[in-house]
Amino acid sequence: MLVTILGLCSGILAGLAVGGGTLLVPGLVLLQGTPQHVAQGISLVIFLPTSLLAIITHLKYGNLQWRLAAKLALGGGVGAFLGAKLAQTLEPTVLRRIFALYLLAMGVYQLVVSPKKDD
Repeated sequence: MLVTILGLCSGILAGLAVGGGTLLVPGLVLLQGTPQHVAQGISLVIFLPTSLLAIITHLKYGNLQWRLAAKLALGGGVGAFLGAKLAQTLEPTVLRRIFALYLLAMGVYQLVVSPKKDD
């Protein structure tokens, strides 16, 4: 039941474009004892159906710019390949620390640096 709730919450974050993996990876590691590399792999698999449903919903509301999305997808695809190769060379502890630093940096950015005005 806990894993299902974790998946639900992760899906909500994915739909908000916050990134479900920001919850899913730590949740799997801390609550389930899943190894870091495995948790990140699971997060990527879960990303496919959750992002597809979110894309369909955002498409319905006209919130997509296809040309920009295509350019980002090209760079993102290359980056994902290189990042996955790099992740396999790192020790789980190092990978966990990089992930934690990234989450911390994004949290600080959102609190301090990001624009305060309504979009």
